[in-house]
Amino acid sequence: MGSEVPSLAQRVLHEVRCQVSTGVIAPGTRLSQTELATRLGVSRIPLREGLQQLAIEGLITLDGGGAVVATPLSVDELQEVYEIREAIEPRLTQLAVPNVGRAEILRMRTIQVEMLEAEDTAAWLGLNTEFHRAVYARAPRPRMIELVERYRALADRYIHVLIDVRGDTAALDDQHDGILRAVEARDSALAGRLTREHLESSHDFVLRHFVAADDSRR
Repeated sequence: MGSEVPSLAQRVLHEVRCQVSTGVIAPGTRLSQTELATRLGVSRIPLREGLQQLAIEGLITLDGGGAVVATPLSVDELQEVYEIREAIEPRLTQLAVPNVGRAEILRMRTIQVEMLEAEDTAAWLGLNTEFHRAVYARAPRPRMIELVERYRALADRYIHVLIDVRGDTAALDDQHDGILRAVEARDSALAGRLTREHLESSHDFVLRHFVAADDSRR
């Protein structure tokens, strides 16, 4: 871990996921594979691999030679996404802690600094995913990891609202610091509990925002 170079498909996945998650590419937008391949400087093969993963995550739907950015989740669907994450991710983190080594901890510290210096929401979201993945990816539970990856990607589309509305990430940064300290102390139970509280905090804020938005449109 840590020093691996991302494949072209992974780079495509990251770039397009960030643009969809932060609204740079709007819901309903049709994506031309030819145009995307040219813009990202990749061939059609890694592009298709990246788009197929995004389709599995529910961020796009594949349509012939192109793809369409999925419409936003409903409040009920978003709540279900968070409930799934809250059921799986804390347990996965708890299982992973004994396997987290010095390299992962050092990477998490570096990510913390990079998050404080991030200049835009997309960069912060990418680092946020890396921070949590440094822990849970060490769990010997590949199917659980796959589920967490899928539902984290769906939730990231809405986390940018939390950041943009609040105007800063201080509370989230403090929560990350607590999780890192628990991991460093090899306190699996505490790391799992803090991860759950971290998810619940984001869940409550994002849902309140969208419920209020729905009410205002009625």
